[in-house]
Amino acid sequence: MLRSWRWFEKAALGLIVILGALAVTSALLELRPLPAEPIYFVPGRPFQAALTFETRWSSKGLTRLLQILKDEGITATFFLTGAWIEEHPAEAARILKQGHEIGNHTLSHTPLLYLSEKEIKEELDGFNETAHNILEYRPRLFRPPRGLYNGVVLEAARRRRCQTVLWSIDSRDYLIKDPALLERRIESRLHHGAIIVFRVGAPSLPEALPGILAHIREAGYRPVTVTELLKNESRATDR
Repeated sequence: MLRSWRWFEKAALGLIVILGALAVTSALLELRPLPAEPIYFVPGRPFQAALTFETRWSSKGLTRLLQILKDEGITATFFLTGAWIEEHPAEAARILKQGHEIGNHTLSHTPLLYLSEKEIKEELDGFNETAHNILEYRPRLFRPPRGLYNGVVLEAARRRRCQTVLWSIDSRDYLIKDPALLERRIESRLHHGAIIVFRVGAPSLPEALPGILAHIREAGYRPVTVTELLKNESRATDR
């Protein structure tokens, strides 16, 4: 009986050691340093392209965009502002419910280059607090308004465990009113590991998106989220 008890003690101790090691490993992975520079595309991900959508104030066309993505079985990355979440909490919740991921696009979409370090932190923290309070969500991705950044902005995002993500293909959908032209713009620029930026509220986007998705797939690419594109990447690069 004594031997059996000692064996049980040793087995239990061994299990505790293993579980502790796993916990430490998980913590170290969580704390591993993020790339210092923003990511524009991921060259080590052939035949994948990340779809990203930005919001500022408008939600026009969002319902149709979400339905198109749902019908196509595609999940994407939505960079939202905290002000937009406050104004459209149901729509933000629907984005998450549909399986998409959300990134920090600041609280108010103010260009960060014109702000002090304290104000930059307030913009990032304001979004995170809003996302937590309304959606119970913590973002892992960050995109500065208009893609404008400096070292202070990158460091602020890094300290909040957010990877700064920009884009390699700008749809310019806010300028293009002809859906066919918007489709051709994306088709002509598609490349391995691309990150494409669209804007919610762009007038021609809902009509153009089905054709864009069809071309991406016909070209042999798989539309993915930014997080999926970044998985096991060999090297993220600037443009």
